[in-house]
Amino acid sequence: MADNEHSVLVVGGGPAGLSCAYELVRAGLRPLVLERTQAVGDVWRNHYDGLRLNTGRWFSSLPGLRFPWSAGRWPSRDDLAKELAALPARGGFNVLTGCAVVNIEYLAGPGLWQVRCRDDRVFRAQALVIATGTSCVPSIPQWPGAQHFSGQVVHAAHFGNARHYAGKHVVVVGSGNSSCEIASRLVPHAASVTLSVRRAPHFLPKSLFGVPLAALGTLIRRLPTRWSDAVLSGLSRRWVGDLSAYGLPQPAQGVSGLGSVTPTLFMPVIDDLKQGRIKVVGPVLELNEQSVVAHTGLDRTQRCTLNTDVIVAGTGYTTGLESLINYPAPLTADGKPTVDAHGHSTVAKGLFFIGYRNPISGQLREIGLQAPGVAAGVKRYLQPQLKPVVAAEE
Repeated sequence: MADNEHSVLVVGGGPAGLSCAYELVRAGLRPLVLERTQAVGDVWRNHYDGLRLNTGRWFSSLPGLRFPWSAGRWPSRDDLAKELAALPARGGFNVLTGCAVVNIEYLAGPGLWQVRCRDDRVFRAQALVIATGTSCVPSIPQWPGAQHFSGQVVHAAHFGNARHYAGKHVVVVGSGNSSCEIASRLVPHAASVTLSVRRAPHFLPKSLFGVPLAALGTLIRRLPTRWSDAVLSGLSRRWVGDLSAYGLPQPAQGVSGLGSVTPTLFMPVIDDLKQGRIKVVGPVLELNEQSVVAHTGLDRTQRCTLNTDVIVAGTGYTTGLESLINYPAPLTADGKPTVDAHGHSTVAKGLFFIGYRNPISGQLREIGLQAPGVAAGVKRYLQPQLKPVVAAEE
């Protein structure tokens, strides 16, 4: 077997890719992981300062990764990055960093998947696991007039530290966990903070009586949709209350209607709203040279103009799979792969995916549950070819 040919490649060295590689080794395979950042763990290390996991220590474990007691109840960004960096040595697999994959195609002749990196390195494999995740490519809306805006537009993924925005008038766009946390972190530093939302979020406490919501989520996700929505709506009314007076009416749609978008669990923002430290407006309509024009509220009947120095776009991500995979692999409307119970593509043989589900019980926990099944699926796929592959590699 050539140096650039492998039995199995894993694209993505974040929690999903590393967890899968760990389980692949346990299944008797020798994966190579390709990671676009310069160091294992950077995918989390580069998140904004102060970030902590909403799922708690016990519900954020991964194969081969258990947080120490010193990480506390809610592990930090740096805690997770440190544990991820230690996982390859612990699991006995290699990660090639600084290898940003830009194209994937299937070579029908030899029956191999070919992966090309930005620096033109090429790798081939009999089985390929894609673990680039749902938060691969930051997405910023193309607002009318954006070309005339003289201020700064930054995605939440690149927000950094709130102190960098001292004295600025900031509009944070979005109502998810990142947007709400960033808005609250800006309050002590920015001249003004405005939260622009398209719809009212579902606010829920991240723990109930000391138990992480993720624990409750493991039970709720088994209920019929109507029941789970009723339970979560009841919790929101009991623990959060009515925020209509602050520009956020009760959501018209149940939590199940959010798809893979999780409820908003960052509760300090509610106090900031009630104290008037954060103003809420409706969706952004257009940008001018030094201002943002938005609906005054979610009723969308009036407009307001906001003097703005910085726009922080907490507007989500795309998977980036459409442009990455040069193969007719079917994707859902939000760019996610269609796979079987083992993460195997429904149409592309030898192509596997992991890390594209984000239930209320937590994405990290879901990855930990998926990884053994994906590894088993890869091994089953490679079984007829396994002996010659191992012999050649040895």
